[in-house]
Amino acid sequence: MKHNRFHIRAIAAIFAAATLCVSLASCDDIVDFNDGYTAADKMANAGAPEIKAVYNIGDIELTTPITQAEIGTMVRIEGKNLNNVKSITFNTVPVVLDDIYTASTYANVRVPETLSFEHVNKIEYTTDRGSASFDFVVPFPSLTVGCLDNEFANAGGTVTLNGANFDVYEFGSQSKVFVGDKETTVSNVTKQSMTIQIPEGTPDNSLVTLKWSASDGSEQTVSLPFRPTSNLLYADFDGVSINKDGALNVEIEGDDVTSTASSALGHKHLHFTGNFAAWAWNTYDISCNMIDAGDMTNLDDYVLKFEVLNTKDHPLTEATGLKFSFNWGDSYAWNPADGAGINTFGNWQTVTLPLAPMATKGISAAGSWQTLRITMQPSAAYNADFCIGNIRIVKK
Repeated sequence: MKHNRFHIRAIAAIFAAATLCVSLASCDDIVDFNDGYTAADKMANAGAPEIKAVYNIGDIELTTPITQAEIGTMVRIEGKNLNNVKSITFNTVPVVLDDIYTASTYANVRVPETLSFEHVNKIEYTTDRGSASFDFVVPFPSLTVGCLDNEFANAGGTVTLNGANFDVYEFGSQSKVFVGDKETTVSNVTKQSMTIQIPEGTPDNSLVTLKWSASDGSEQTVSLPFRPTSNLLYADFDGVSINKDGALNVEIEGDDVTSTASSALGHKHLHFTGNFAAWAWNTYDISCNMIDAGDMTNLDDYVLKFEVLNTKDHPLTEATGLKFSFNWGDSYAWNPADGAGINTFGNWQTVTLPLAPMATKGISAAGSWQTLRITMQPSAAYNADFCIGNIRIVKK
């Protein structure tokens, strides 16, 4: 029995050893199977790079090749020998190589966020084996010049200009800003805005002028008014007739009452105060002879402008309910910031409204009596404390 037990144990040991050998052999087979495998992003290039097509990164099936893309767009470059990248440029602007992924036959790349004034509409793709060039347009976005946030900012201070693509046009270096005939400095340049320095001593009725090169290389110029006083309807409210209906409190004040670091308007303004229930009806009629604002045959060519200021704790909201109308025509409802409301935090801010919808009965001829009605009918209980000044009609 002992002999048989020993014999059985020996057979079991031999079987276990054989099983282990098979297992080890299988492991060796797996290693041998993976030997020589190279990841797609590590494959060596067989020659110079070739670009066959470019696709939007969302085109998974690669069905629609593209020949242009906006700045910041992710694209997929299809071709050959695209590994070991040394540089990629779109319109001479280099791509950040840390942000790309390449394989031998494709590369995922983000079009650079900046643009070149050289207008070279090509992709230049360079690897360790050479370079490839591919026709590809990065459209130059148009510059949109909006308005100064306060046309009556103080000379010697700064003012913000709103618009679009200021950063693309490199204001402060490639593109210039002039106040009058003097070039001035700009700062805080972003896509939507930039800050402009107004030189000390700049007179009223000066121009802020932007000069830049368009995408075709042509020189462009846009001018904006600075402290425009020539078209003020009421100036200091001398000789103006005022009538009101409702509990609205309105005082005519000077700069000494509400002057701020951002601006002294240089003329008197209206200060509106009071607590009002929802839908409380209040009107304020301002009448005087119309100024000469030029040929006003087409009122769509004109706007009503004024500066507005509210105290920090009394923002202008959608419920404010201000309406404007000339000569008892239809009213135009002003919803501050398109209904989102605004808070000027005690600083003056320029507001621009279309003239035609509030002048459906026309604008009086120069020297003829004219009335502007301002109506306040808040849609919710409202505690008013805001100012309006330098009301004017100007051509767009």
